[in-house]
Amino acid sequence: MAHETTASAATSTVRFACICDRGLQRTSNQDRALAEVSARLFVVCDGVGGNTGGEIASQTAIETVRDTFIAPDERPPLVRLERAIHYANRDIFEMARHDLDLAGMATTLVALHLDGETACVAHAGDSRLYYFADGTLTQVTVDHTPLHDAVRRGELSPAEAEQLPKANEVSRALGVLPEVEVETQTFPLAVGSRFLLCTDGVTRHITNDELERLMTVFVDNPDGLCDEIHRYCYERGAEDNFTALVVCVDPPLPAPPQIAVSPPSLQERLVRTREMSIVPSFPADRTTGEHHPLRELVEARRARSRREWMLYTLGVLVLMTLSFVAGWWLGTQQVSPETAPATAPARLPR
Repeated sequence: MAHETTASAATSTVRFACICDRGLQRTSNQDRALAEVSARLFVVCDGVGGNTGGEIASQTAIETVRDTFIAPDERPPLVRLERAIHYANRDIFEMARHDLDLAGMATTLVALHLDGETACVAHAGDSRLYYFADGTLTQVTVDHTPLHDAVRRGELSPAEAEQLPKANEVSRALGVLPEVEVETQTFPLAVGSRFLLCTDGVTRHITNDELERLMTVFVDNPDGLCDEIHRYCYERGAEDNFTALVVCVDPPLPAPPQIAVSPPSLQERLVRTREMSIVPSFPADRTTGEHHPLRELVEARRARSRREWMLYTLGVLVLMTLSFVAGWWLGTQQVSPETAPATAPARLPR
């Protein structure tokens, strides 16, 4: 997938735009997106688990992958990226294991790192990465779903799979098991390339052909592309959360004028040294205690669950009371044989 250009991707600049929306039918948004431009790291997650904390799983994945990947490490970027995803899987699994309110939570994930002239991709689940260059859109990732797994095994052809209804199921996700199988790949990229990371809330409404046309029209306008994806999804029902993260690899910007910078003072160096000494070493325990990254989100989820339980209990009590009152009222309308007025016996002719 290499494409010839006059500039080197190693010296390119990167722009991005993102839309992350709850949709029209869901009560919460379990999608999350990350654009860490300084590290050229981009991630999209789609939480799984309904009311059991899908948004907590996706947020945990985002934070763990970011913190792990940007930590000092001499290993190749693809190895670091896969390692970060495995740490995220561990964090989600352990959080769910230690907290019954979060049992069953999981998340899909697709991640992109731009390493000079190479794109590093890793994913688990049905969130996708597309690559757009020279007017052609290529779907880089393959969904981890029972349907697409059957295509990989040769049990179904791609044409047959397209005719079958799309079940809302994934065969891989972070947090389901202690270990997750992450699919990784690399390929060359060039200046002028465009990437689209998105959840299935986008792809269930917009076909690949439509995405290719939209990316052609908005090739230099990522914000306009996100707005158009938003419009398409809303016009077609938006029954799920949907997220689209557009990444543009552009020619380098002109170098700014050099400004002399004075070295830090002794006091500044001492303050920085103290700050570094109190930072916990990675990986910290994110599942419990002071390093829990989502304490407020977890507490908000629990409060919402308690409110839902109280409303459910109140509804049951109201229905029981109404049933009792209705039964009592019907009972008072029936006249017993003992209290019914006596009637004179009929006289028979002799």
